[in-house]
Amino acid sequence: MALTHVLFDWDGTLARTLDLWLLGNQRAFETRGYDFDPETIVREFFHNHDTVPDRYPHMDFPSIAAEVRSFVMRNLPNVALYEDAVTVLDACRARGLTISLVSSSARGLLETGLDAHSLGTRFGSTIAGDDGFGHKPDTRPFRETLRRVGATPKETLVIGDSHVDIDAGRAMGCRTCLFAPEPNRLFHDHAASLAKQPDHVVENWPSVLELI
Repeated sequence: MALTHVLFDWDGTLARTLDLWLLGNQRAFETRGYDFDPETIVREFFHNHDTVPDRYPHMDFPSIAAEVRSFVMRNLPNVALYEDAVTVLDACRARGLTISLVSSSARGLLETGLDAHSLGTRFGSTIAGDDGFGHKPDTRPFRETLRRVGATPKETLVIGDSHVDIDAGRAMGCRTCLFAPEPNRLFHDHAASLAKQPDHVVENWPSVLELI
């Protein structure tokens, strides 16, 4: 069946927000006298926030997390997009494809980033992490997206930088594309993402043009 719809991830796919979160963490830790390298920060503090107090009982992690979030929100208006990301969005629309966005970021963070690049009105649907549809790999945000834009899974290509994007897309029966530029491999286990067997793997946005 022909492709009619492309569903995008935001963080680490269209926008370089992962670098911003890392920088926010680095600054928050440094001001408190902690010396963590980037790999440790990603491994220990990017995920499973609820377990950090047990692993680091002497750290006031809630205050650190709040400070990092505030840093990210302040700096989102300056966040960079991946090179040629907008070119691909425009190409999708020029070819008559609907485009949508599903993100685990909260609505306030997502809209701040989108508005900084005048992208808020380009998508037929946007779903944020706090919109009530769960987080990937839960398929509910994908199901709601397809309902909104009137697409079927077989007509849909899912593009994301994480294994959860691939898991959700495959569970839905969509085509999947892993966006895996070299700098992103600090934030993800590349081998584990490949093991999810995405239909396509790309390292840059011009390569996506060949898929649509």
